[in-house]
Amino acid sequence: MSDQDKESVTKNSGKGRPTPSRKEREAANRKPLVGNKSKEAMVAARAKQREDRLKVRQAMLSGEEKYLLGRDRGPQRRLAREVIDGRYTLIEGLMPLMVLFLLITSATNDSVKNIITLVMIIALVTVTIEVSLLQRLIKSKVKDKLGTETKIQKGTWFYTFTRGMQPRPLRIPKPAPRRKTK
Repeated sequence: MSDQDKESVTKNSGKGRPTPSRKEREAANRKPLVGNKSKEAMVAARAKQREDRLKVRQAMLSGEEKYLLGRDRGPQRRLAREVIDGRYTLIEGLMPLMVLFLLITSATNDSVKNIITLVMIIALVTVTIEVSLLQRLIKSKVKDKLGTETKIQKGTWFYTFTRGMQPRPLRIPKPAPRRKTK
């Protein structure tokens, strides 16, 4: 390396400013690094965050596409929600049934436990069949509304199962009013 190359390397390296003195660094450390730390400012910021969260939650509950979780977004998921929420299903009763079976099996003898286990298996198979039938209905609605070339979104079967299993009051976005049975 020539002397000229060595000079250009030393001139271009470094931080480009003088090292701060100890007095300057200590003074900088005394200042707050982030915003106003007063109690009133923190209370106001917390209140604003709470208000923003409540607005977003309200928008999510009402079904505004922008605020929905990723699993609930899109026209296919909207159609799936309409199908699931618009009818009475056996899936809705699965969770209470499982809790009931759990309570019964903890307090009974082995022969009753065997019967309950068989009933639980039959309930799971029935619900699986119902979800598969609902899935076929959702697929046909998607093809009708969005075109026959539309590819079905991945995970629709599981979405149908989990949405159907949730108790109606806890579903997000809120289900539309249930259709009246004839």
